[in-house]
Amino acid sequence: MATASPSTRPRPCAPALRVSGVDHLAYVTWKPRATVEFYTQALGMPLVHAITANGWVTEDYPDFVHFFFDAGAGNRIAFFYYFGLPEESAPSDLMHRSRHVAFHVDSAQELHAWRAWLKASGIRVTRPLAHELIESIYFDDPNGIQLEITRPLRAMSDIDARDAELTVRALADVAETPQPSVESLWRRKAELIRRGTEGAGL
Repeated sequence: MATASPSTRPRPCAPALRVSGVDHLAYVTWKPRATVEFYTQALGMPLVHAITANGWVTEDYPDFVHFFFDAGAGNRIAFFYYFGLPEESAPSDLMHRSRHVAFHVDSAQELHAWRAWLKASGIRVTRPLAHELIESIYFDDPNGIQLEITRPLRAMSDIDARDAELTVRALADVAETPQPSVESLWRRKAELIRRGTEGAGL
């Protein structure tokens, strides 16, 4: 999926650096409710986490929600929903192929070693960016496919799965509104949490 173009010479691998394997493949969706229903109901993949990011690694993209499905054997499939980026104006590569491939390392030391080596090799790479669950660096392959090296900040749990479910329910409600935004997502999510708390008599 991330094959170098023929004109690009392969770079030698630094022996001290390693990745444990693919962590997740990520795609873009414009129909969050249908996406979740397909993967959870038709394919039986649990929805395990959802991350809302304010601002992408560059300023080229609006805010997004990044939600993960468990594909088993430690593999995950992830989807982005971008706020404020209509389907008709999206670049075609976001619509038809993987947005990015993420690889896994176990420690901050490994993540920073990879970043230092990439920079020394003349590759543009982002600073480490931390969300609730992971810390990652991002860079592009010669074909423009985004590559990510990520390390876990904490383990997934049932609380994460419940939070992901609420996030995607709220996202499905606001995605079709005239001006969907991160703020409207969190307002809707807070309303769902409040209703659930009241329904449980808490």
